[in-house]
Amino acid sequence: MRLDLSYRTQYVYAPAVRGGLTALRLSPSDGPRLEVISAASVADPGRVILSYTDAWGTKVDVVETATTHQAATFSLTAEVETHPEEPDLGIRPYEQYAYCKDSARVRLAAVEALGWDSGGMSGWEGIDAVLRWLPQRLEYRIGETDAGTAIEEVIERGVGVCQDFAHVFLAWLRHAGWCARYVSGYMFSSEAAEGSIEAEAMHAWVEVYQRDAGWVGLDATTGTPVDGRYVAVGRGRDYDDVRPVRGVFLGRTSQTHSSRLSIARASEQ
Repeated sequence: MRLDLSYRTQYVYAPAVRGGLTALRLSPSDGPRLEVISAASVADPGRVILSYTDAWGTKVDVVETATTHQAATFSLTAEVETHPEEPDLGIRPYEQYAYCKDSARVRLAAVEALGWDSGGMSGWEGIDAVLRWLPQRLEYRIGETDAGTAIEEVIERGVGVCQDFAHVFLAWLRHAGWCARYVSGYMFSSEAAEGSIEAEAMHAWVEVYQRDAGWVGLDATTGTPVDGRYVAVGRGRDYDDVRPVRGVFLGRTSQTHSSRLSIARASEQ
């Protein structure tokens, strides 16, 4: 599936701040199941001074801002083609360690409060049962949680957004002995053969490693497997490893944040 992406995120400061250095994890990279035809990150104010791939395999664009500013806007435009049928078989030694244990935001013991036993089913059948059940146990509700909300609070209150669903599912998978990682990216939520969608944020899902199939994408928010409508940007232990925007500036201020995503189904030549 070929997709045109446009993503814009903006921070407004009161009062203004001086300078800044920001790491952006917004841009997709070529890899299994994904071909990046074109991609460009732009900052206003500021400019991209460096791009590199971090330890988890995510592309990072570093933006330097030298001026005093009341707002910072970071934008991505990209054209990609997804190939969901291609396998992603590789698993590195450090992944077998890092993706199978506690991380800062995924504490395995937290899911014990849920009492999930996958209905007595084992193996992949058990994973599928929990995947389908999770959206019934947690309610998707915007504004009830934020990036700092602990997994224990999400489970206790039973509400959250996609990153919360992903964290809870990761905790269950790792607690059950599976190797699983957090994925951030973009989702073309329409099932239509053409058209476009608008959204307010990036999306999050998980990938679990199955010996014969490799990394398999699962969306805990929808309770379904990942398909060609998903465009991965970053992978890591949890949200902290793939935070889309992370930076510093000079000054004491308060800030507000907004973002907008547009994805259109592109014609395939």
